[in-house]
Amino acid sequence: MAEPQNNNPKASVSASATPQESLANHHNNSKKSKILWIVTILILVIGLGWFCYWFFYSQYHEYTDDAYANGNMITINSAIPGGVQAFYVDNTDLVKEGQLLVQLDTTDYQVAYEKELASLANVVLQVRQIYNNVLVSRTTVKNKQTVLSRANFDYENRRHLIKTDAISNEDFVHAKDEHSIAELDVKLAEYQLQTALDLAGNTSIENHPLIEQQKANVRKAYYNLYHCSIYAPATGYIAQRSVEVGQWIDSTVKLMAVIPADYVWVDANFKETQLTYMRIGQPAKVWFDLYGSHVEMEGKVLGIASGTGSVFSIIPPQNATGNWIKIVQRLPVRIGLDPEKVKQYPTRLGISAEVSVNITNQDLPRFALVPPTKPIASTYIFDIHLEKINQIIDKVILENLKKESP
Repeated sequence: MAEPQNNNPKASVSASATPQESLANHHNNSKKSKILWIVTILILVIGLGWFCYWFFYSQYHEYTDDAYANGNMITINSAIPGGVQAFYVDNTDLVKEGQLLVQLDTTDYQVAYEKELASLANVVLQVRQIYNNVLVSRTTVKNKQTVLSRANFDYENRRHLIKTDAISNEDFVHAKDEHSIAELDVKLAEYQLQTALDLAGNTSIENHPLIEQQKANVRKAYYNLYHCSIYAPATGYIAQRSVEVGQWIDSTVKLMAVIPADYVWVDANFKETQLTYMRIGQPAKVWFDLYGSHVEMEGKVLGIASGTGSVFSIIPPQNATGNWIKIVQRLPVRIGLDPEKVKQYPTRLGISAEVSVNITNQDLPRFALVPPTKPIASTYIFDIHLEKINQIIDKVILENLKKESP
């Protein structure tokens, strides 16, 4: 009897496979399954690691790499116009507060100062004459009062004699006229005395308004002469030096800039969606590209801007139109830095940085609650000590003034 024919190709292949091939197929299938399990486990581990990173760290920190170093940039200008005689610093130079930066020609201002001193001496002499006029006017009043007393005696005497015909009527009329004239002379002298007193004022000679005004003129000339020397208002580094020798400058000409090294911060531009839980005073970490990620600076949030950069632009955006596209805005957040760390790793204005803020503490305020009461920055270079010029003024006054007062 003939055997039935098997038409299944898979069965024929399986029947024809050797034991070695079957073992190899089983090994391959096992290897693929193992790889699949490994990949699955890796995905689960990565997912679990990412979840742990978010749960324990990321949800409590806000990060941005849109951050830049910032600080004060002091523009140096001249308080007075003049020609540049010399400048003593250049770009990248370190300067100390009070160090001489630029020297202007002092010729015109020296002449003006000496002219004002001479005018002071002249004014003192004029005021002295005013007070002498008071003495003269008082003496004149006394003299006229004496004349009036004598005229009054003559008039009264003749008024009694005219009844007895002892004198002529003409003598009586003359005596009466002399008495009237004497009265008018006294009044005129008193008016002149009052005028002299008004010019003298109710003050001492040294404090007369004319002298005080000229004192101010002398101090102004001294001020201008002092400002022929331009000093550094703060300790820092020179940048954008544009002044040249021989250049004529005034208060509108920018000579150079001083970048203080002791007060810098970071402006971190966070998305508005990142500011929900950000508060003033929260700790932050800053990494500057200049020093790399291995240099970590400690900081804290000093403040959050009251508006986005687009609002303060020259042409603010107008979104009240039909073709409007919503864009997530960014707001600058000021991050203060540790001064000691800044001394160790100096920053440069405008360098890039990365910032991470710890937003765990939600008890801190969103905005500043107390206004500042002390100056954030100050300088003493504009404090002109007037003791020297006051001594010179007093000397000029004493040399041209007698000590007697009216």
